[in-house]
Amino acid sequence: MSGTRDDAANDGAAGDDLRDLIAQAEEMLHSLGGQTGEAAQRLRERVEATVRSARSRLSSMEDDARALTEQAADTADQYVRGNPWAAVAIAAAAGVIVGALLSRRR
Repeated sequence: MSGTRDDAANDGAAGDDLRDLIAQAEEMLHSLGGQTGEAAQRLRERVEATVRSARSRLSSMEDDARALTEQAADTADQYVRGNPWAAVAIAAAAGVIVGALLSRRR
């Protein structure tokens, strides 16, 4: 289960990296706006391809994260419906722990 959390954290960092990459590539495209010539055109095409690829990967990661969130919510719902008293006890224990931690901070 902790592997899933680590994967989610890595995906979050990768998502941030992809957003940064897209922003940098778009900035590069804007700076190439007035440039002409074959080399500039090839660079522009490569940057555009990179942006498309990064956007596609980011979209895929967002879809995966959404699916995992829905799966976790369904699993939690099934557990609570199957074990209502255990869920109440867990919630009460969590409330006591949070209350104890908050009372120590003051």
